[in-house]
Amino acid sequence: MLVSAKFENIYSFNEETRILFTASKSDQLPLQVSRAEKRDDISVLRMGLIYGANASGKSNIIKCLAIIKAFALNGWSKRKYNYFKMTDEPQERSSIELEFKVDGQFFAYGVAFSKGGLLEEWLYKTGSRTDTLIFERKRSVNEWENVIAPQFMKNEDGQFLKFLIDGTPTKGTFLSEYIKRNGKGIDAIKSAHKWFENLNIIFPDTHRTDFPFRIVNDTQFRTVMRELLNYFGTGISDLCRVESKPEELGIPDEIRQKIEESLEGKDKRNGVMIHNDSRFIFAEKDESMNLKWHELKTIHKKEGSNSNYIFEMFEESDGTSRLFDFIPMLIDMRANDAVYVIDEVDRSLHPMLTLKLLEMYNSLLKSDSQMQLICTTHESNLLSTAPIRQDEVWFVEKDERGESHLSSLCEYKPRENVQKGYLNGRYGAIPFFGELNNIHWDDAEQE
Repeated sequence: MLVSAKFENIYSFNEETRILFTASKSDQLPLQVSRAEKRDDISVLRMGLIYGANASGKSNIIKCLAIIKAFALNGWSKRKYNYFKMTDEPQERSSIELEFKVDGQFFAYGVAFSKGGLLEEWLYKTGSRTDTLIFERKRSVNEWENVIAPQFMKNEDGQFLKFLIDGTPTKGTFLSEYIKRNGKGIDAIKSAHKWFENLNIIFPDTHRTDFPFRIVNDTQFRTVMRELLNYFGTGISDLCRVESKPEELGIPDEIRQKIEESLEGKDKRNGVMIHNDSRFIFAEKDESMNLKWHELKTIHKKEGSNSNYIFEMFEESDGTSRLFDFIPMLIDMRANDAVYVIDEVDRSLHPMLTLKLLEMYNSLLKSDSQMQLICTTHESNLLSTAPIRQDEVWFVEKDERGESHLSSLCEYKPRENVQKGYLNGRYGAIPFFGELNNIHWDDAEQE
């Protein structure tokens, strides 16, 4: 579970900015809080909603999470980013740190970096009272100063750990290198790495490519997928895979050749999924190990008949297409304590559908759940209709200098209808417009 995130000098965040998902003492909606059980534990929220106007910086929070995930799992990220530019003295050093709960323990993992590469990396075990170093790396010119907590260096793995951290590539992270090289002796690194593997980030243009295979190979998954498509009123009764020739699917020869080469000679039924213009196309080997190409399509029942209509995926609405990302998420969260972060959860969805999505998530929660759902949104109706706590709501707003700032709904202690107060600008994070009289329509027409 994500406990907090800190950003500094990246995108629209200039000075260090922090968002917290720690719970207040309120007993409202108790299932939405993972309550502290031990003295050093922290109570963590199982849901968070982030509001803000367009270009306020909401999506920048999600982008920062994606960057540090890439660092943690693969080393130096090639993902494009910008440090804070709206200043006369821009600095190139940026940093991101996340505090999270995994395996009943709390950790803080952070990186500092510039356009030239990684500058610092650290991992601490944290609690409500103390922080304990696991490892830390700092770069000075081309030299690295590496520190591993003494308790890990005393045992027989200490020498190998020193070799491993000193040999971590300049563009690598010790967190990822430790896993790749089968490091031993520091279980905290394995736990932290596992947490990042289970951190799922969905942007508006993100598409899951695993569910078409599961529809065929996992009967229970297909049944639940079909039931949820019906629950959300999509009109889809089932899904099917239709065999096609690659030339009929419009796959460029170069891409087709690479896919066929990647599967050539493999002794297992491996497959490759392609998402192209709202079409789900995949290649996999059949039981005879022959390569077959298929396309996923939807089935709509013909009223008053046993026959069906077959639809192309691109013929479904944008809202239904988004559900193909969200429904596998709900199934995953039901089976695993995963963390999902969604940018613009309401995009292409009817307000009632967005509400039902959150209600469905809440119905999955149990007292021992470690799942978590964090979303950015513009949907103000949720503030008055969704089952949410005040400490789960955050607002993002840019000041006149172009810096993004965060505030919690708890800071305002609202006594009014929160949706009404938000739309009236009480909490900021809404767009402010100029004067229509300042627009020179006539001048534009003359040109």
